[in-house]
Amino acid sequence: MAQLRITPLPIILRRLIVLDVGDVTDRMRRVTLGGPELGCFERDGLSLPALTSEAFDDHVKLIFTAEGDIADALPAQRELGIEWGVSEHRLTRDYTPVHVDVEGGSMAFDFVVHSDGKDRGPAETWACAASPGDELWIVGPKSSTVVPADAEWALLAGDETAQPAVERFLLDRPIAGPARIVLTIADDSARRELPLGPDDTITWVVAAPGDRDALVAAVRAVTPPPGVAYVWAAAESRSLLAVRKYVARELAVPKDHVDITGYWHRREPEALPSSDESAVAVNRLELVESPVTWFAVRAALRLGLLELVDAHRPHRAALAAHLALPEGRIDPLVEVLVACGVLAEDNGRLVLGEVGDTLLTDPHEAEVFDGAEADKILALKDLAEALPTGRSVWETTTGQTFAAHVQSSSADFAELIDESSGRVFLMPAVAALTAFADQKTIAFCGPGAAVVADGLQAAGRVDGARTTIIGTSAEVDALRASSTGDHEYSDCPLVDGPPVDLLVGVDALSHLNDQEAAALLRSASGRASSVLLIESTSADALGTGELEEALVHLAAVGESPRNADRLSTVAEAAGWRIADTVALGWGVDAVTLTATT
Repeated sequence: MAQLRITPLPIILRRLIVLDVGDVTDRMRRVTLGGPELGCFERDGLSLPALTSEAFDDHVKLIFTAEGDIADALPAQRELGIEWGVSEHRLTRDYTPVHVDVEGGSMAFDFVVHSDGKDRGPAETWACAASPGDELWIVGPKSSTVVPADAEWALLAGDETAQPAVERFLLDRPIAGPARIVLTIADDSARRELPLGPDDTITWVVAAPGDRDALVAAVRAVTPPPGVAYVWAAAESRSLLAVRKYVARELAVPKDHVDITGYWHRREPEALPSSDESAVAVNRLELVESPVTWFAVRAALRLGLLELVDAHRPHRAALAAHLALPEGRIDPLVEVLVACGVLAEDNGRLVLGEVGDTLLTDPHEAEVFDGAEADKILALKDLAEALPTGRSVWETTTGQTFAAHVQSSSADFAELIDESSGRVFLMPAVAALTAFADQKTIAFCGPGAAVVADGLQAAGRVDGARTTIIGTSAEVDALRASSTGDHEYSDCPLVDGPPVDLLVGVDALSHLNDQEAAALLRSASGRASSVLLIESTSADALGTGELEEALVHLAAVGESPRNADRLSTVAEAAGWRIADTVALGWGVDAVTLTATT
């Protein structure tokens, strides 16, 4: 099903200056910033564009440091992107600007403030102490969400951290029709005047931060106006699970008209949400405390157990019957699932727990336990036996390489496409590359082929060019399903296809071992005049989990993730040399190859 569209933006590091500080309510402080770097400016020989913020819920990353020099926490600026280096003391938080006026030289952020200060994080602490003349370093926004043009009314829901985005929505009015607004607040003092239109309604609900029932109950009480809906919600991640299910199942709003985001994660029931937690902070489930737990969740997903529980709320005996199992046989699995929050019990009946709700509503979380990603993790169990052979665990246990496997599986290649979907945020930098100038025929391959081809087409960088997405039959099926552009498709082997001016590989080598990567590039030598590779060549220092990911990659592919030096060696072995390298940001390079003969 279609997802919301986004507009990628140049990712620029900016130094802003505090212009004014004031309180919107007793629980909300507004800091207005400005300075020359809000507009076009130059730094380190680069001419950088003015800040662009097109959507009401754009995220801007604020940069702080726990101690030491802030300069050590800042990313390096590339032409239209950034590179995060290692920093021991860097702290970042994402905020939505409530007001942006680049021409007028100002933008403002609202910070939720705790009266006692005991839960204050770096952003809130900074905001409470800020005064005119202070500096703040920011990055972004990296993209803007495109509100569907056919939306006729909006449902906006959230807690106090959602208020800035709601206010900006009402000011910008991306939808001409009425807005139905539901906002939970911890105290009546958090109510604020919002610029409501004559047909808008707002419901204020006083509830503890992260209350899992208050928000969805108020959302259910809203009478939907006629017409096509657009739904936006932001709050504590778990409190949104029921909202997400209600919107999808009962309101039947399609995915490309729904934007529901966990802005913070509750640490304990009585904890108030720091405004620092208004970042999109919930990325992966933290439920795996042992291999047994991991396998229990995997079994539940593969059995379809979560869907059964969600649909029928069965007793344990009935659950076993649904699965055609003897009574009691499944009890040990159920006990583990209850213990880790996947399931819960309600008056003797099984229901989904918080984790189960997440697994059922977010396919990205489920991929860790079932699918190609999970299969790569499973390969680790035979790592000791495979290492001496010089081959990957995947190959020693299945008889084929991981690359050969995904080339014949649309479902598993689709997971790689999903992993490459983040390349959309690099499109301003990709579109600025000179490699696309005056090219008449361009072929794209690799998991990121569609997202880059679509982005170039949307940016007008391949106007007049014939664009073709190529791959195996399974790869092409998955790429076609993910594309929103107008391209030709071909499952003809690379070496046998018609000649092209430029072959663009987007993450095309990432899941191949060096021998397979060289073979792919060798087969391109008779077809493409030049090759452009968009590949990760180093870890993104802002990310987490890169050490574990590298080990999983070793098990699946048989080698560590490829760095720039190894990429050069592979290219030379295939008859190519590196003519140019452009750092796009986040550890990703655009590498132009020309034939050595």
